Amino acid sequence: MDALEKLNQQINRELTCIEDLTDVIKLHVKAGRINIAKQLERDLHNSLKQLEKLHERKRLWATVEQLNKNGVLAKVVDKVVEMA
Repeated sequence: MDALEKLNQQINRELTCIEDLTDVIKLHVKAGRINIAKQLERDLHNSLKQLEKLHERKRLWATVEQLNKNGVLAKVVDKVVEMA
């Protein structure tokens, strides 16, 4: 399985999570459980941020793939961050 396939799977999982959270939030709001809905909203926000990051990675991989098809050798490298 290549990197783009893995990213697509992660994106699909995150989309499913977002849909589920949205449905559960609506149920809690209708039932008047606003505090629980607010807590879940934070989870939804985090999932949306994660989805955004996954889409950015996917665009990067797609760009590299297109460059390689055009004869320009390119690759994605992992970023290593050292904490001081």
